[in-house]
Parts: sequence; structure tokens; C-alpha cells
Amino acid sequence: MSDLERIVQVVREGKRFLITSHENPDGDAIGSMLGLGLALEMAGKEVVFYNKDGTPGVLEFLPGSEKVNSSLNFIHGSFDCTLIVDCTDTSRVGKEFERFIVSGRCGTKVIVDHHQTNKPSAELHLLNPDASSTGMIIYFLLKTLSLKITPDIAKNLYTTIVVDTGSFRYSNTTQETFRVAADLVELGADPWQISRAIYESEPLAKLKLLGVVLPTLEVSEDGRLAWVFANREMLKMTSTSREDTEGFVNFPRSIKGVEVAMLFREEEPGDNNRTRWKVSLRSNGGVNVSLIAEKFGGGGHKRAAGCLITGTLTDVKHRLFSTINEAFGWTE
Repeated sequence: MSDLERIVQVVREGKRFLITSHENPDGDAIGSMLGLGLALEMAGKEVVFYNKDGTPGVLEFLPGSEKVNSSLNFIHGSFDCTLIVDCTDTSRVGKEFERFIVSGRCGTKVIVDHHQTNKPSAELHLLNPDASSTGMIIYFLLKTLSLKITPDIAKNLYTTIVVDTGSFRYSNTTQETFRVAADLVELGADPWQISRAIYESEPLAKLKLLGVVLPTLEVSEDGRLAWVFANREMLKMTSTSREDTEGFVNFPRSIKGVEVAMLFREEEPGDNNRTRWKVSLRSNGGVNVSLIAEKFGGGGHKRAAGCLITGTLTDVKHRLFSTINEAFGWTE
């Protein structure tokens, strides 16, 4: 029996489900969670939605977003199945979830994902690196399960595609992407409403943060690398949060000739109060940035990946740039 067949069996037989995704969730993470979870609820299942960082403000327009819990402390009893969506491995969900796994209450763990760097850390995996978003995999899973896709579910799944394809601009946009998107529109997703909520409803504070971040823009001498950074002082000064840096990496990425763009975002200090930087990497061509992210314990896609590196910004940049130049045979 294949993993897909076993997943279908587990979902059909299960009664209580936990659905979660990676910390610092994006539109694919939240949209996939809600799209799948709302469908299971309609099928009469009990569903608990969990993400340690909750639903980002920009995604609160999604139907069911208020259902996402940011803590597992209130949860009692066990689950028949835990679905981890848009995650390369279970550790991406966070430490609280890792402790929950140890408690033995997850039931059958299933990872549903489209990242190229996925690591086996669950009993069952539904993986498709060719899918434009995890939401697309959820779409086909719901079809396989013969579960109805309501307008609310369609809205969530369409959002996953819009976000992960950059509004159908990125190289992961395929004929199948448009076919699925068209079906979701027929099923009730409103493209204009969704695009307006994602791209034309920015808080003023985020634009003020962008005004502080853009002056940090630098480009390497050969023009192949470009980057910006956002430290905690900038966030404090503009009364913003980590989620407000979403999309900032696309500004250095848009520069002609740049092959790898980066956003360095300072995180809360780690062990021994050491500085940590979340690095978002984007590729404009044949460079596989997931290979770079993996070297620092991260992962992602060929053209979009991320990792967490400890050290001063100067040290982190030096280590990362050296790794990139060495990996692709570029001269520093």
C-alpha cells in the first residue's frame, strides 16, 4: 500500500485531527491548514488547528483563520492523526510541538509538503516538489477523498497558490497551476478580493519599516548578490513585527543581473544570548539556493529557501557569501 493510500485510509477512519504547520507561517502554511481542516470538519471530523505564531495579520481575511491556536497547553486527550503541512520536517513546527510529539498523543503523523529538501520525520509523507504550493497537494487530496470544496475552502487553497507563485509570476507556475486556480475560482475563490487583501492592505507601519530597510541595500562587486537587513531595533522603532518583513527580499531580487538575493532578519537571541539571523534566500536563475540553506540547517525550494545562522551580521554574511561563492564556483 502506498503512502497516499494509507493516508486516505487514516483520514477516512480517523475522528480527531491536529493540523499544524511551520513557525512564522506564510499564506501557503495557513491556507493549507485551513483548506484541509475545514474540509475535514465538514466531513464530521473534530479538528484542532495549531501554529505557534498564530495567524499573521495579513492573512486574517482567510475563512477559519480565527480557529488557529498558538498554544497546545489547553489541548486534552490524543489525536488519531496529526497533519503537518508545508513543512520539511516536524522540527519546523517549533519546540512546543516537539514536546507534544514526545507525549505520544499525535497518533499517525503525516507530512504534506512541496519543498525539495523534505526530511523523513513522520510515519507517512505526501510530497510533490513539482506542486506550485502545498495547497495544490491539499486540493488533489480532497479530490481523492471525495470531500466537497466549499467557497471558503477554495479561498484558502487559491491563496496558497497566489502567495507561492508570486501571483503567477514565478517559475513554479505551470499549466496545472492555472487549471487548479481556475477550478478554485469556479468553486468560489475571488481573485480580486484575495489579491487586494494580500497586496493592497499593508499597514502603514510596514511601509515605514520598508523605508528603514531599503537604505541597507548592498550589491556585491560582481553584481550577482544583493541583500538587505532588518534588525530588532528597526522593528522596535517602527512598531512592527517579524511578519512585516514578508516580501522585502523581493526588492534586491528585482535588480537586473542579481542571481541570489537575501534578507537578513535579526531574531530573538539564542543560547548564551547569541545573536541569530533568519536568512531568506531567493534565486533569479539556475542557482539552487536550497543547497545553500541546507548547509546551514535550513531548506526550501530551488529558487526560494531559508535558514537560521548564529553570529554577528558581519560574520553571518561572510560565512554565507563564502559558501555561495564556493558552491557555485564564483570569485569573491
